[in-house]
Amino acid sequence: MDSSAAIPCASAASAGPRLHRLHVFLLVVALLSWWEAAWRQGAALGAGQHLNLAFAATIMVTARLAASACEALAYVLWWRTRGARLPYVRFLVALVALSLVDRFALSLGGLAERTPALAGWLAPIAGLQLVGRHASALATSFGSFGLLTLARLVVTAWLQAEGLGRRLGGPLLVTVAAWLVTRVALWWTLDLLRGMSPVR
Repeated sequence: MDSSAAIPCASAASAGPRLHRLHVFLLVVALLSWWEAAWRQGAALGAGQHLNLAFAATIMVTARLAASACEALAYVLWWRTRGARLPYVRFLVALVALSLVDRFALSLGGLAERTPALAGWLAPIAGLQLVGRHASALATSFGSFGLLTLARLVVTAWLQAEGLGRRLGGPLLVTVAAWLVTRVALWWTLDLLRGMSPVR
């Protein structure tokens, strides 16, 4: 066997575990970051004792983790119906790690609230919701779209492509379609809660 061909194969084989360890590390960072954000929000709302804040923060982090688990499961089941296998646990770990992008967007939103003059500059990055707090249900549903959301969609698709051993095109189409479906569902739900018909 050609030794020069064996070296790239060995490098590729070792890259997978290293990438997974990085995802695990970022998962821990993400969970701690979301816990800290929930603690700050609770304190800002005038919540009670530290024990209550800690409990509320833990509940919020658990809910976010459950949402990521459902998202990962939806993709896994979708690809299973197409005859492909996407490793659930690895993909879930990577998705939770990727939520750091959402956490960064939340931080930019807080910065825009504290410094309104920056909102117009931060909106293309974190979403137009930064300059339209009292917009329609449609604008609210799609208001989070910005460069960070675009990056999250692309990386989510890339993670699927890597796990499936496929090209990026198919997973990217699935990811964008899933995002659009959830946004439209949110739009219609908000309109219904306001007593409006989203289809008229």
